[in-house]
Amino acid sequence: MTNSETPRVVFFQVSDPAAKIAHIAQTAQYHFLRKERFLVLAEEDKALAYVDELLWNHTPEIFLPHAIHDAECQEWIALTKLKKNLNDARYVFNLCPTPLLIEGPFRIIYDFEDTSSQSKKNLSATRYDSYKQAHFLIESRGAASDS
Repeated sequence: MTNSETPRVVFFQVSDPAAKIAHIAQTAQYHFLRKERFLVLAEEDKALAYVDELLWNHTPEIFLPHAIHDAECQEWIALTKLKKNLNDARYVFNLCPTPLLIEGPFRIIYDFEDTSSQSKKNLSATRYDSYKQAHFLIESRGAASDS
């Protein structure tokens, strides 16, 4: 990485879809309230549509403006399938099965350590190893309330 700041990867330990939903919504809300641009990456349209719906409905008392994009944008929260920093975010949630090793400049990359199945556990371990080899700082968090 040419960036002078080493990215930090925060792995949320999850074993069910409800925990994933809570982490995504709480993390997006946290950065939005701090006026920090936030990016969500997913590989499939279905996953993007799910996160889109989640952000509209998960926390009715707080409006989280966001949109799905495939080009540069100025949204505070952007959702995309492209592994590009479309909204100049410093914080990104990687929902892809592969690690996010692109130049950011991401300060924090959020990811899941998913233990709901052996295949998801293996994918999580592969991402962890890739981040470690890239010399990213790695942190692990348990419950959804820790974000």
